[in-house]
Amino acid sequence: MPLSGTLKELPFPELLRLLRDQTGNLQILDKTAGDHFSFGFSAGKLVSAFESGLPIPDALALHAVIRRLSDNESAAFDFEEARAGELPGPLSIPVDRILLSALAAIASPERYARYFPHPGTRFRAGAEVMPWLTEDLLAFWVGAERLFRSGTSGDEIADALGLPLRQVLLDLFKLRLLGVIVPVRAVSPPAAAGSPERALPASEPLPVPADPLPAEVTPAPVRELVPPPPCPPPAPAASPPHPAQTPEISQQPKAPRPGLLARMAAGLRKILEKMYE
Repeated sequence: MPLSGTLKELPFPELLRLLRDQTGNLQILDKTAGDHFSFGFSAGKLVSAFESGLPIPDALALHAVIRRLSDNESAAFDFEEARAGELPGPLSIPVDRILLSALAAIASPERYARYFPHPGTRFRAGAEVMPWLTEDLLAFWVGAERLFRSGTSGDEIADALGLPLRQVLLDLFKLRLLGVIVPVRAVSPPAAAGSPERALPASEPLPVPADPLPAEVTPAPVRELVPPPPCPPPAPAASPPHPAQTPEISQQPKAPRPGLLARMAAGLRKILEKMYE
């Protein structure tokens, strides 16, 4: 994969991690310092290394170059792919060794602070075969290995081992580049029962059938509405009879009812008559 940019955007250790399994030629040019480096990679190994067109003579000089590039922010790089076998060279150094050397050369953690993982990001052990580690990284791994087996974060490691959080984050950054640990990715929750398999997005129109009326369905004939017959006018109300035509109802005078004293006198009279009989 062709790759280009600056070491400020992509630090040299990160660049080595991306080129770990690539085959091609890496050119690094620092116009400010006047440096020009060329590295050949083939199947995970560094096969050639040049500075200003001359081969880097030995491992000590190569380590010095890697140290300078690890702290460099002004250089630009360009990587071009090549076929396997097209880049023969006198070297055969695993890229992981070069990467470890670059990580060990980090003089100031502040240079890489923006690349540190979040303190709450969880990691687990990811390497089946343990790569070469520096003494400080190996000590950190041995102390936190049991935590990495089940998944842990920078906060938890700092609390468990009693280490400064910033140092823990730097070691996590290094172990991640070396492939010793990998971040734990969240698993999407399963869809609820009965929920549709795919929800239409808001911008996607609902599907409309091409023929809204199937061919086998015949529309019912439209019947003409007949207005109902008009209602007959209401009959006129009967006028009340004239007073002169109303027959008079004869009433017979009622006999006056006897008073209370008269009834008492009549009753007393009957009692006296029975006494003197």
